[in-house]
Amino acid sequence: MKIILNKTSSTYLLITLILAVVFSCREKDDPANGKVNVVITGLELLDPLTYPSARLNNESTWKHKFENKLALTFESGTGEKFVLEINPNNFSKPYSLALPVGNYDLIGSSITTDSFTQLSLRIAQKLAINSADQKIIIRATSDFGLFTITNENLGTAQPEDLSSNRKLELNGKFYYRYALVDTDSPIKIPLANGNNSFNLNWKPKPFAHRHLSLDNPTDPNDVATFIPTDFAIDQSQLLLSEKGLPFALSPTILAELPNSQNETSGLAFIQGRLFSINDGGNTNEIFELNPTTGLVIRTIKVSNATNHDWEELAQSDTHLFIGDFGNNNGTRKDLAVLKIPISSVLGSTEVLAEELRFSFADQTDFSGNGGLHNYDCEAFFFSNNLLHLFTKNRGDQKTNHYTLNTSQSNSLAALIDSFDVKGLITAAGIDSQGNICLLGYEDAGFASRSFVWLFSSYSGTNYLSGKSTRIFLGSPSLLSQTEGLIFEENGQVMISGERISVGGLTIPAKLSKIDLRGLF
Repeated sequence: MKIILNKTSSTYLLITLILAVVFSCREKDDPANGKVNVVITGLELLDPLTYPSARLNNESTWKHKFENKLALTFESGTGEKFVLEINPNNFSKPYSLALPVGNYDLIGSSITTDSFTQLSLRIAQKLAINSADQKIIIRATSDFGLFTITNENLGTAQPEDLSSNRKLELNGKFYYRYALVDTDSPIKIPLANGNNSFNLNWKPKPFAHRHLSLDNPTDPNDVATFIPTDFAIDQSQLLLSEKGLPFALSPTILAELPNSQNETSGLAFIQGRLFSINDGGNTNEIFELNPTTGLVIRTIKVSNATNHDWEELAQSDTHLFIGDFGNNNGTRKDLAVLKIPISSVLGSTEVLAEELRFSFADQTDFSGNGGLHNYDCEAFFFSNNLLHLFTKNRGDQKTNHYTLNTSQSNSLAALIDSFDVKGLITAAGIDSQGNICLLGYEDAGFASRSFVWLFSSYSGTNYLSGKSTRIFLGSPSLLSQTEGLIFEENGQVMISGERISVGGLTIPAKLSKIDLRGLF
């Protein structure tokens, strides 16, 4: 029998076929047993404070490394759990699993076995599963920071984390490491001159990438630039001198000092305890400070002394010395050093001092020359049974090195040597290895920079001979006016700066630290 379809019949059949296909497809796509296919296509790192977009798809971005296995738990409102394991380093193929329709908490953490070279992750994400083949991107955060350094102008040794004595890993042209935020992570960086290194005191911040490149002035390099995507970028270029040493380093600011230390002028570090004094016009007191916060722990009165112009502290094994030798006008004839037993300083709140009067052996003119003279002094230390004084020469921007006997009063400070420091010296220190550090600043008004001069490989007690290096520390507007310096027992250097008040601008007194080991 032949079937003949007219126009109306054909239209009806076509509609019937279309509906059949549609319903067939719906039945095919409808999740079996109420489940849908969830496909994970990628990973975003999100700073919990700002939530920027952070897709890792640009050659100028840093590509993080993660633990190869990350277990993701999808927990429904009824407590039912589904687990999927992925490799967050590789999304060349998507990961998927079937989930019932509903709301979920996506939870996961990658507590990596090697957090030094891999970034640990935390995931706490809300999901609403309500359609077939739903695609999602994992949103993760982290409690780690990143440090990188360009592999140029470095020595043959790898940069090293001093807290773990572990070498940094090389990834392409960069050495790198991850570290938990707010932990002290000092990094030893070898220099290409083969003889020196310097230590960078890096304190990781959350979602922050600290990048450093070294620039040799004879062969300058471009700063490697990263585009900030997931981590905020803090990148800087460190200029090297012709000797291959850093031209400038930035101390770590530890604390703003309390008002009682606004004119801090000298530091001492005795048996792990930090002491400070203020300069002229202030009380005749020694202050014990918390070495981390700068807060005053204890006050020690020197009952038989007046603070004419206390400028520096020095110490022997048995005594603490106060340098009452500030001489701004160059006219003083009552220069003195106060000598106090260390046992009294450590155990009493009121002490007596022996006064050692002295004068500079070569000073014959006490007119002060309108302030442009070479007999102001703010720096000394004790070594080889002598006090070694270093002057603050307003006349020629040099420093003169004198020695002074500590066993008698009314003696002469003998001139040993002179050195062109190109500024004003305000503190001095010597470490257990005989390395010497002089602190000062340029006499250039608002353009001034604080600096340290490092001396080593000298002959006898001719401390200003031998190897010398100047390293700038930055503007007093950041550090305050740098006045006190002392070596800690571990060889790091602590610096205090007095408050600066100019017009309506006030820079509070500050306590900072810098690691100069390896640079002498």
